[in-house]
Amino acid sequence: MSVVLTPEEELRNRIDRFQRALKRKGLDGALIAQNVDLFYFSGTTQRSVLYIPQKGSPVLMVQKSLERAREESVLELIEPIVAPRDIPRALRTHGFESPRAVGLEFDVLPVDLFMRFQRALPSVSFSDVSFIIRRLRMVKTPFEIEQIERAVHVVENLLHKAQSSIEEGVTELDVDGLIRRWARSQGDQGRLRMRGWNQEMLQAHVLCGETGAVPSFIEAPIGGSGTTPAIAQGAGHKRIRRNEPILVDVGAGINGYLADATRTFVIGDLPEKFYRAYQVLQEIEGLVESEARPGILCSHLFHEALKLAEAHGFGGYFMGFGQAKINFIGHGLGLEIDELPVLAKGYNSALEEGMAFAVEPKMVFPGEGAIGLEDDYLVVANGVRKLSHFEDGIIHL
Repeated sequence: MSVVLTPEEELRNRIDRFQRALKRKGLDGALIAQNVDLFYFSGTTQRSVLYIPQKGSPVLMVQKSLERAREESVLELIEPIVAPRDIPRALRTHGFESPRAVGLEFDVLPVDLFMRFQRALPSVSFSDVSFIIRRLRMVKTPFEIEQIERAVHVVENLLHKAQSSIEEGVTELDVDGLIRRWARSQGDQGRLRMRGWNQEMLQAHVLCGETGAVPSFIEAPIGGSGTTPAIAQGAGHKRIRRNEPILVDVGAGINGYLADATRTFVIGDLPEKFYRAYQVLQEIEGLVESEARPGILCSHLFHEALKLAEAHGFGGYFMGFGQAKINFIGHGLGLEIDELPVLAKGYNSALEEGMAFAVEPKMVFPGEGAIGLEDDYLVVANGVRKLSHFEDGIIHL
């Protein structure tokens, strides 16, 4: 699979939109340091600091590797630096003498790096531009949608691989390993990035029976036992048994862009309540699919889904249980798995054309297991277009 570089026009449009936002906020420029934001605005994740001025060409200041940064990014102004203390010199080289108000990614910036920026630029007043960047990234371009659709194709292949690999007696880890190996052979990038502090996401959660109900620290309705408290999520050593729900939640990334899907499998049969609960999950996904459109509030979709789960008597199990319950049913898709928008309680922003998101209704039954369904969607002018089309019922093996 050939390497795809971010096109020059794509980067120029992103930078132009950000520069307009900087002007509205009254900032001279912004320093971008987090890998994902760097990639979004420069096309490279080489260790760098990117200065985007309110007006003019951005300056990519590279610590390592300068050679790769010049190969991967189409930006014109690329300067070597050793450390943040060299930023003033690099900026002066390109005519940026003394910015006074500069934006930073406060939500992800380490305090140590912030202090280095302060020492390097003592006369600068810093303010937060994190939400501005995340808002810009919400609406996807045709180039970005193409990458997400390619990732969706890989995810569907992974679900097919899981379907053909799950057998009675194999462990969750056996299936997880096959999924990961297959994903890499399909060109998957190997990582699902998350922005949230201390949030990490494995490529696959393969959970059978009671392990599907094991909670974890991650902002998700399911966690899994994992193999060690050092990771505390995902597949473990449990062997797959008959008549237990087998939940497979997989993600993939192509050229930085992510897709995500979940299906429920079983060898044999399940207790009746699992089928009734799964029917509710299908109704919830259908409800979101029919109501989602430009202008609809994300919080409205969450509350409608919750009302439906409660009306069927499954409110206590919907999206987790007890302390582990979460208050969202969907998340944005893009360069991070926790991209905006989020279909969540209290998130009162409206959907816009060009947004991509995953809807992931799940039910978790303590001591018994979890069932789930997850598909990816693109917001279009008159509603949403479903991107993933894998069989959506409980899949009998």
